[in-house]
Amino acid sequence: MLLVCKIRKSGTGCVTMINDHLYEGKYTPTNAYGKRESHNIYAKTIEECEERLATMIAQVKAEIKAEKSG
Repeated sequence: MLLVCKIRKSGTGCVTMINDHLYEGKYTPTNAYGKRESHNIYAKTIEECEERLATMIAQVKAEIKAEKSG
């Protein structure tokens, strides 16, 4: 397993190169109840992985905010 060595800002997830043609995006936030939960996505290119990861992070943050408020 190879890592894409790029320092990322906190809260932006991580991107890992699994093999020659597969990347994994991972985001592990703390949910509304204080537990850490892992969310993963997979893509064939790093650009597609970054795009999907950003979309997933926005969706997960909205879900957590909804859980906390209601």
